[in-house]
Amino acid sequence: MMRKYLCLLPLLLLCLTANAQGNAIAAFNLEQAETLKFGMLALGLWALINILISSIKLTKSSRNRRYFFQMNIYWNIVNLIIAGGSLYYTLSVDAGARTLPETVDYHQWVLKLLYLSIGLDLAFLMLAAYLKESSLSSPKAEQYLGYGQAITLQAFFLLILDITLVVLLDGRSEQLLRLLQ
Repeated sequence: MMRKYLCLLPLLLLCLTANAQGNAIAAFNLEQAETLKFGMLALGLWALINILISSIKLTKSSRNRRYFFQMNIYWNIVNLIIAGGSLYYTLSVDAGARTLPETVDYHQWVLKLLYLSIGLDLAFLMLAAYLKESSLSSPKAEQYLGYGQAITLQAFFLLILDITLVVLLDGRSEQLLRLLQ
């Protein structure tokens, strides 16, 4: 009688292992979603604060400061849209339900997107430097200088945020590799 049930033991162990791996995948996905949520909340808060302060300061500023606050408003409207869309997606998708292949694909996609964003941040810093340099000899000197200063501020913030997210997410890639084995 006992031998009959002993043949079920390997099947039981396989089920328990699969369940443990499923729990580990779900935990990985939920932690990744929390990290992304934190990043997008930080971006959204940064955008709201910038829009509020720049809107107030814009009415009292002149010369290049006026253009600085103007660009901060424009830039952070885009940041707010990105943060809102990303938060909506992150909160509306059940991250814990992803399969292992979906988890790997999504993790790689997020990292690629963040590396692209870091490249754009660096390009924005070069654009800001170009605008500041152009302000030295342009009839639109005040505008170029103000826009260049605003882009510098915004690009540095985004660069720090993107690098932080990459470090937090890429540091967990080893955990994902262990799940693949």
